[in-house]
Formats: sequence, C-alpha cells, structure tokens
Amino acid sequence: MNVEKTEAVHNWMKSLGNHNKMRFAINWRIPHSLFNVACSIKGGVDDLQGVDWYKIYKSRDLGTWDHGGKVNIL
Repeated sequence: MNVEKTEAVHNWMKSLGNHNKMRFAINWRIPHSLFNVACSIKGGVDDLQGVDWYKIYKSRDLGTWDHGGKVNIL
C-alpha cells in the first residue's frame, strides 16, 4: 500500500463538505464500503488504487463538521 496516497486520500475525505462526510459516516461498515463511497464521489477508481482502506477504516477519523464538531463514527 502507498502510505503517501493513503494519507492524501484520508485528508481529502476529511476536507469534504458535510453531505459527503455523512455519506462516509453512514457507510462506515467495512473498508470496501469506504472505497465504494469514494469512487462515487470522485467518479473513478484510478486515484483510489493502492490506498490502505483498512488503515483509514480503523482510524474512525473523518475530521470535523462545518460547525467545528467532531464527526463521530458509530
């Protein structure tokens, strides 16, 4: 897995607006579901290959909502 790419994609996920963060939060079931949501937002898989989705999944970190509150993953 590509560590730099994983970090870049995770930072991209945390920088998204509330609507897309909610899509990730709702689908935070398995690493592959995060990949599926990312593909639907980005519109392709080329930039998402080689990402350690399990590492992102285990972090349970999506940053904060627009109002500053932490995004809690259930």
